Amino acid sequence: MSISISLSSVPARLTLLALFSATTFYCLYKSRRLRHLKLSLNPNPNPNPNPKILFLSETGTAKTLARRLHRLLSSNDVAFDLVDAQHYEPEDLPKETLILLVASTWQDGAAPAASRFFATWLADAAADFRAGSLLLSRCRFAVFGVGSRAYGDDSFNAVAKGLAMHLRALGATEAVPLSEGDIDGGDDVDAVFDRWCEKVVAVLKGVGVVESCDNDGAEECGVVSSSEEESDVESSEIVDLEDIAGKAPSRRKVVANGEESNGKLNGSREMVTPVIRANLEKQVYIYV
Repeated sequence: MSISISLSSVPARLTLLALFSATTFYCLYKSRRLRHLKLSLNPNPNPNPNPKILFLSETGTAKTLARRLHRLLSSNDVAFDLVDAQHYEPEDLPKETLILLVASTWQDGAAPAASRFFATWLADAAADFRAGSLLLSRCRFAVFGVGSRAYGDDSFNAVAKGLAMHLRALGATEAVPLSEGDIDGGDDVDAVFDRWCEKVVAVLKGVGVVESCDNDGAEECGVVSSSEEESDVESSEIVDLEDIAGKAPSRRKVVANGEESNGKLNGSREMVTPVIRANLEKQVYIYV
């Protein structure tokens, strides 16, 4: 009698084990399907990252001005990330929709030593036809330069001029015309910078629009009030505050000195990064 009970209990146990295994497999399968569905519905959890204020500074002047701009925009309830260019990976530029740059020029028209990689990377990318003129087509930018005419007119604000030229060559659109401050000139750098900041805020709020500039920067371009616009100006020329920026305070990680970075500090970095390499390979198929 005991033998028959033992034999009959084995199939029952096997059936129970099979049922349990099937239930577990089904639950895991459904969980994975639901997670996949959520990812497909929201592939990018942060589709609108904060715009950037990048500064290239040697003695601290550009850094101080960039901080002032950051405070001004924060007071207007607009979140921007304040980032030292030496801590910024240039390969992230195609992800940006708006960047504001405050750049100083060092001796002989050179970029600040700490930020030289950023300036060199941008120049090399703009000079390489394989990079294409659409690499930064989604990005708008504005540049303010800090320099001294004491080093000569040829090198005066050469870094800021170069950044603007290279960004245009890569397809970026100039939201506010380049403005230049002379720390050894008669004009007050702070006053010149404040006027440039007013133009930036006006464009962000949609009360100003940029006149078209040619890529060589030969023609004058500026910001005019919306009341002076022609009726056929498309609304796409105006940068809406809510479209390009989030609400303050910034969500970026703030380090001890008040600057923000993308977590990749110092160290050697490749001049041809994965982003631009992929774009170059795509261009090769076009030209061969």
